[in-house]
Amino acid sequence: MEGWYNLFGWLLSVVTATGNGFVVFLVARNRLLHSPANWLVLSLAVADFGVGIFVFPVGYLCNNLVNCNMRVSNIFYWFLVHSSVTNLCSLAWDRYTAIVHPFKYLPSLTARRHGVVILLVWLVPLAISLSMGLGMYATNSQTAWRILRLTGVSAFDILSCALLFFAIVRILIVTRAQSLQDAAMESVKRSLGSIELETLKNQSSTEKEAPQCRRKRQNTARFIIAIVTFFLGCHVVTNVLVIHIMFVSQVNDNAGWVVTLLLVTNSAVNPFVYAFLKRDIKKEVSQLICRKTRRSYYNSERSSRSTQLVLDNQSSTPRDRL
Repeated sequence: MEGWYNLFGWLLSVVTATGNGFVVFLVARNRLLHSPANWLVLSLAVADFGVGIFVFPVGYLCNNLVNCNMRVSNIFYWFLVHSSVTNLCSLAWDRYTAIVHPFKYLPSLTARRHGVVILLVWLVPLAISLSMGLGMYATNSQTAWRILRLTGVSAFDILSCALLFFAIVRILIVTRAQSLQDAAMESVKRSLGSIELETLKNQSSTEKEAPQCRRKRQNTARFIIAIVTFFLGCHVVTNVLVIHIMFVSQVNDNAGWVVTLLLVTNSAVNPFVYAFLKRDIKKEVSQLICRKTRRSYYNSERSSRSTQLVLDNQSSTPRDRL
């Protein structure tokens, strides 16, 4: 069992670090992706990248190769995990405001405001992790440690899951209502005569852009719903296992392994959701792949032509060359 755990742990860690590292690189270097919402995506990708390079690899090294201070290791462990949670909460509530309260969202769409949010979502997990670490250094009581973990880990995750669940339900209700409204509008348009259709062709630019804005909100809803749904699935199981580990006297190693794998898996999935469901990032990834494919095609064509020219020169006689 331990061999399979190590295999999946290293595999998921490599996928998590590679995928989120690519997202960080893509958003940071591409000016078209420099939007306040994508800065939140970048911050979440940085947190997930930290989960990939620390959570399992450091645990493996401390258990098998080197002697580590487990209290310090636990501080970094929960700091990175909680950073991923708080960054996801900030991204989800940003998308929630954009979809459910669009008129309130537009006035608040500033880089400075989002910068303050990003600073807070890193300071909150840092404060929680340091308080847990200081509490563990202050006492050796197992009961006190369990209380710290219960308040600093489970209570924090349960509150985050409740907020994210509420946001997802509201987003689903709003997008469902918008879909029904769009379907009703389409049916009305089909029933109109030629005069009404001619009038619709001359409608204002604002009215023409409305369906596009609705499609954009629906795309955003699918993107955030996919991330949050997978997060809730992983963290509900994780919190059940964490509470089990804290209150069961005989700790099962399998439970701890499953917790670690679920946390890393949650961070590994997010880059694929960006690439397939977030429209602007999906577009940039597609263009990057097309440029690479086109460049390799041109290089291969150039190489084949050069090779053919060399072969023609070698096969020709001196008389032919004259």
